[in-house]
Amino acid sequence: MKTEMPLSKPIRHFLNTTEELLDTQISLLREPDAEPGGTLVDCYTYDIDHNVIIFPAQYIGLLKDFIIAKHCTHLMIKGAAAKKGEYKVCSYTEDSVNRGLRQIYLDALKDEVNKKDKLPVQKLIQLLFILFSHFNDDVNELPWNTIVNASVYHRMPKIRKTQLYHVMKESKNDMDEMMEQAEFIPRRYFVLNKAMFYARDMFLAKTLPADELMPVLNIPQMKKFNHLEVKEMLTTRWTHTAWYQSKIFGDNMLEIIDKPLSKVNWSEKPSLDYYYDLYKIGFNLTNHLLSYMTMKDWYVWENPKHLLTAHDNKAEYEKKALKKIFGDLIADSLEDL
Repeated sequence: MKTEMPLSKPIRHFLNTTEELLDTQISLLREPDAEPGGTLVDCYTYDIDHNVIIFPAQYIGLLKDFIIAKHCTHLMIKGAAAKKGEYKVCSYTEDSVNRGLRQIYLDALKDEVNKKDKLPVQKLIQLLFILFSHFNDDVNELPWNTIVNASVYHRMPKIRKTQLYHVMKESKNDMDEMMEQAEFIPRRYFVLNKAMFYARDMFLAKTLPADELMPVLNIPQMKKFNHLEVKEMLTTRWTHTAWYQSKIFGDNMLEIIDKPLSKVNWSEKPSLDYYYDLYKIGFNLTNHLLSYMTMKDWYVWENPKHLLTAHDNKAEYEKKALKKIFGDLIADSLEDL
């Protein structure tokens, strides 16, 4: 472990356990402009010889410990899968981008029919790949975020209050996403985005446990659904709102998440097999969520380098997909993307 910063005994032990299990090395790095949730740069994803956990320079004490524990847990899940030759992520190809963008476009057209203020064609075209990429990021992050937080909560009891504080901030930021663009985004994708985070927060609220995480309490738009009678919730007044639909989809996603994770023994002795089992749960959970959202053919399971290459080629994939969808009619518009 490469660091000169002071560490508490529990977190030093956690780091040592991670390095021993994976036979690897971890460096800790403070950065003034680091992401609030920290960043893991690992040798299983990137072509580097050791792992780096980066966190904001102002983080000290238990907050620093939580960020380190969170990324160590994720690293053990990745590393265990990699050592079994199974580590894959949700990537995309030219064909899968075409399928995803075509479906988003068709859903957008359905929305536009009922809108008074139509979205300019150029903005609609630009929106397609943005939404496709956004959901690719979500499915590569959200199931693992849920698993990692549940694991850290059970293994590091001394940092639970700090963890709750951080998870609450993260939850509010996630729910604030897309709000300014809510009028332009096709209803289906706004609803699915909110439903994913609703399901995660409801699961963590039960696991941590914390009423402060309950979406129907801490999200202004969802407070109206708390303690509503079933009969009242089925009236047209409620069912036509995006937030009600987010709750319905979210409750179904919560069941998808809760079913496998409720069976996990979070206190089991750390081992490669244990963390590989967590990886398999996350892998299957991601597939179930993609199937529920009818996005399974949008993405492909590939090694991490495949996803990095896909990111490098995303502009080309986007243009080819748009040409297949719209033909030569928008050739000039594509030049501006």
